[in-house]
Amino acid sequence: MGQLAVRFITESEVKGEGNGMLLGIDVGGTFTDAVVVDNGKILAIAKKPTTQGNLLNGIVEAIDKVLEHIAPAHIQRVALSTTVVTNSLVEGKTEAAGLLLIPGPGMNIAGLLPVEPFILSGYIDHRGREVSRPNKREVENVVQQLKGCRTLAVAGKFAVRNPAQEQLVAGWVRETYAPEHVTMGAQVSGTLNFLRRANSAYFNATVWRIFQMFAAAITKAVADRGIKAPLYILKADGGTMPLSHAEDVPVEAIFTGPAASVLGVMAMAAPESQAVSLDIGGTTTDIALWENGVPLFAPGGARINGFPTAVRSFWLRSVGVGGDSYVRRENGQIVVGPMRFGPAMALGGAQPTVSDAMRLLELTQYGEFELAELAMQRLANPNQTAADVAREVLGIAAGLISQAIRDMLAEQAAAPVYKVEDIVYGREFQPQMVLGVGGAAGGLAPMVAAELGVPCIVPPGAMVANAIGAAIARPTTEITLRADTAQGYYTVPELGIKQEFDKGKFSLDTAWTLAAGHLRERAAASGMAEAVADMERLYEEEFNVVRGFYTVGKIITCKLQIKPGVLITVTAKESAGV
Repeated sequence: MGQLAVRFITESEVKGEGNGMLLGIDVGGTFTDAVVVDNGKILAIAKKPTTQGNLLNGIVEAIDKVLEHIAPAHIQRVALSTTVVTNSLVEGKTEAAGLLLIPGPGMNIAGLLPVEPFILSGYIDHRGREVSRPNKREVENVVQQLKGCRTLAVAGKFAVRNPAQEQLVAGWVRETYAPEHVTMGAQVSGTLNFLRRANSAYFNATVWRIFQMFAAAITKAVADRGIKAPLYILKADGGTMPLSHAEDVPVEAIFTGPAASVLGVMAMAAPESQAVSLDIGGTTTDIALWENGVPLFAPGGARINGFPTAVRSFWLRSVGVGGDSYVRRENGQIVVGPMRFGPAMALGGAQPTVSDAMRLLELTQYGEFELAELAMQRLANPNQTAADVAREVLGIAAGLISQAIRDMLAEQAAAPVYKVEDIVYGREFQPQMVLGVGGAAGGLAPMVAAELGVPCIVPPGAMVANAIGAAIARPTTEITLRADTAQGYYTVPELGIKQEFDKGKFSLDTAWTLAAGHLRERAAASGMAEAVADMERLYEEEFNVVRGFYTVGKIITCKLQIKPGVLITVTAKESAGV
């Protein structure tokens, strides 16, 4: 492994604040990477095989390697992007969880949820008013049918406007059944869309125990190595949250690998024009779209196993092509991926891979050239050389990635238009460049760019971009405040707050002031007090409440967040292989 020379501009240089070493860890499908970043440069890099079945072993090996010549006491922060939540959901290794819903009348949700829910009485209307009260006996009967489920989720249709019934039912469940954890929908998301909140709450309940075990293990492993710095977990929207906070909402830790790669690109080579970034790892290629230096976010939220959720995430697409993708012939034709059977033959594996093709064409220097040649010869027709096969393999792999990008662009073009300027001026997305990161980016990203007819950049540090992204990700959280001045109360669903106020003294400015205070409160409780300097207003809404012919009040909604992004910007000057 060579040395990586990178120049950073840190916030401390700009603001004159203190600084310390940041340890970033990314658990990928093939490798677990770790980096230590300190005041303008990367001090150490480690790349260890991911230990499938026990991710912790690979993580610990990467930590030990990266700290070989660094005192653990110098680490100021540890941030981790992990596949533990994603893998458990994708592979169906989650825990059975019960889902209790309070949908009220007029909503048919049959077939729209990943599990058959229990429908409860009770109803909060669109104004947040309680129309009918839940029935405690009914809840007691339901939980008796959920014996064996140690985690439960409760979601009410308009709980973001009045969380009282969610809290009441959750309290009855705890009192009657004493499960180990109850997830409430309004705490997972403060945004309207009952179906997304219900799905989010359910998935959160199914991965809660798995994440608890992982969190306890990683906490102990870090402590055993003398690291006293706080632990953070990356979120799907590119922010980080303290591990202690993530233990309540582990569903937010889904898709953190792709989010880490987006942050890595943001830190090293954020594109100013419309662009496509590719994180080409061993198993998959994760695609993100960029506009004006900012990655696009998924409209509404991420989809988990095909179900819409309220988990805020980058707009990403994964295609099953990576360096370790299995290459074979089927009916005489070369086929690439999506499955993998270990490392490339050039690295001692048993089956030909995309990485073998790249090694033979000297697009990478990993592994034995002769073994890579043997792998391609195994696939060659009588009239083909091994190099011919390698070029065909890479052409097919690049074609699969290019088609996924075209599908994504078509989806973007077909998305609903909500802004007048988009209707007038259009919003067609035309990428001007391809940015490649990940272990296989050097070989495949230029070929994809060529197919799209745009230039390609593979920035220095691309091979460990995800770990860099995790190390420098900014802590973030958000809150939603909705006020009904006619009824004289406001709610903050993420905090379970319903607060009365003087009806005659409430305005949009008041709402923003209160929202800022509650965001500071949430950030402080989650160990992110220092991050509130980067608050960002996401949206505001204000409309009149009319009764008869008179305006009797206003409905005011505002959403505020600590801005996701990176703590430092990378200005890499040179790089050797890592």
